Order: sequence, then structure tokens, then C-alpha cells
Amino acid sequence: MTNTVRLNARNIAGSDYLVGKIGGQRDLPKFMAAVSATPDASTIVLDWSGIEHASASYFGSAILPILRMTTNGDLDRYFIFTNVNQNSLDELRLVAEFLDFVVLLGDVDRENSVQNVRVVGKLESPYSETFEAISNAQTASATTLHKAQNKNMKIGKTGWANRLAYLSELRLVRKQKVGREFVFQPVFGGDQNGR
Repeated sequence: MTNTVRLNARNIAGSDYLVGKIGGQRDLPKFMAAVSATPDASTIVLDWSGIEHASASYFGSAILPILRMTTNGDLDRYFIFTNVNQNSLDELRLVAEFLDFVVLLGDVDRENSVQNVRVVGKLESPYSETFEAISNAQTASATTLHKAQNKNMKIGKTGWANRLAYLSELRLVRKQKVGREFVFQPVFGGDQNGR
């Protein structure tokens, strides 16, 4: 069972307008402290409600350093961004694509559950297809994806294992050893709604 922790970006930063590299550098320690207070292996739902605008340079200096720590193996957390308004989403997309990075973005329904989780940034189609397969199945291994593939596909078990390992390195899926193989699950909870 994994922990899901909700953090509010506005409460952490103390402002509605999160702009500039200097502002991001000022707030990086605040975000790092909030994230560090969560248990290892947590899924952090980073809520951007109440933020009027967050700039690409702010994301790049306040948030992406923390996300890079997760992909480097220095921080055992998973992130999903929610309630990002369109202007801020455009800025997030801009910096993610420019820095060749990906983040998970989700919607929140009336019951405050995360759903419709998708990738923002550049993710090549083989990996996005694999991500979608895991999201739909809720659990997958190289063996199950190999067996379930379309007869027209010629992806070997090793090919599936490589795709899954890459998604795990990007912190887009969780990896767990079960028996002799690794099983992968979405980071947004045990069910499609991310409760």
C-alpha cells in the first residue's frame, strides 16, 4: 500500500503568482521541505489551485530540480500535478519540452479523486503506448504485455522490459519485484480514479 499525500503549491509558496527564476530559487527550499516531510515512495499530488500564474522559469527553478532528484534516484517520490490552469500548463509544457522532461498531470473530480492522468512533455510513442497499457491494465509486466500484444506487433519480452524500465526511471510508473519478475503499476493509486 502506497501513501498519497496532497500538497498545495499556493500554501507552500505563499503567493498566487509564481514567476521568475529568482522567485523559483527562493521557493525551492520551501517545496523541498514540504516534499521531504512526506514518507518515502509517496505519491505526491501537487495541487496548483489558487495559482493565477506559474511561469516556465519558476517551474524550471523551483519544481524541476526536485523532480530531477527523483529520476536520479536521490529522492523516492512520485508526482502528479493537479488543478494547473491553462496559462500555467502552457508554461509547464514549455519548460518540460525544452528541458526534455516529463511530468504527470491529472484532473480532480468532485470526490477529490485523481483521474485522467496523462504525461506532459516529450514521451516517444512506444513509451506513451506502454504507459497507456499500464494505466488501462492497472498492473503489467513484460510477460503480460508481451502475451497481450496485437499479433501484428513484433515486440519481444526484452523490448517490453526495456520500455517498462524506462517509464520507471522517469517515475511515471511504480516497479515492484514479484517472484522472478518486475510488475509495474500506475503511480496514481490502485484504481483508475487514484483514490
